[in-house]
Amino acid sequence: MASETSARAPRGPLARMGLLAASLLAASPLAACGDPVKDLAVEALGPEAPGVPEGPLHRPGQPCLVCHDGATARAYSVAGTVYLAPDSEEPAAGTSVHLIDAEGQRFTAVTNCAGNFFLQPGELEPSYPLWTALRAGTWQIAMESPIHGEGSCAACHGLAPGPSSAGRVYVFPIAPEPPPAGCR
Repeated sequence: MASETSARAPRGPLARMGLLAASLLAASPLAACGDPVKDLAVEALGPEAPGVPEGPLHRPGQPCLVCHDGATARAYSVAGTVYLAPDSEEPAAGTSVHLIDAEGQRFTAVTNCAGNFFLQPGELEPSYPLWTALRAGTWQIAMESPIHGEGSCAACHGLAPGPSSAGRVYVFPIAPEPPPAGCR
C-alpha cells in the first residue's frame, strides 16, 4: 500500500508570524479596493491651494465631479468655474449659468466669488444633452455645442486650450476692467 503524505502547517512562533503577514498582505488589496480610474483622477488634482479650505470656493477650474459624486463629497449633478475672459485668472463672480435639458427643463445657478457654481441632484437631474448660456449684467454668451453627459465643465474646459480642452469657460471674449479684489 502506498503511503500518503500530507502537507503540514509550519509550527512555532516565527512560522505563525509568517502566516499572519501573508494573510495581511493577501487581504490588503481588498482593503484598498476602489475605482482605480477615480483614484488616479483625484490624485491628478494635486493638493488644495494654500489658505483655501475645502468648500464652495476651493479648486476653481478643476473637474468638480471627480470628487463630488456623493461617495467622496456632496454630490453635484453639474458644476464648474466661470472666468471673466479666455486668458483671465479673474473669476466671473455673480454670473448666471442657464441650463436647458433635453426635456426643456430650465435651471439656473449663480457663480460665487471664486467663479464656482454647482447644482445638486434634487435641484437638477438633467436629461442630456444640456444647452447652456452665461449672463453677466446685460451680456450673454451661449455655448456653441451641447453638454452630452459630463456635468463637470472642466472635463472639457481645462485652464488652457489644447487638443483635449476647449480652454476656460468665460463670459467676455476680452477681459473688461477687473472687478474689486477679494472674495465677499
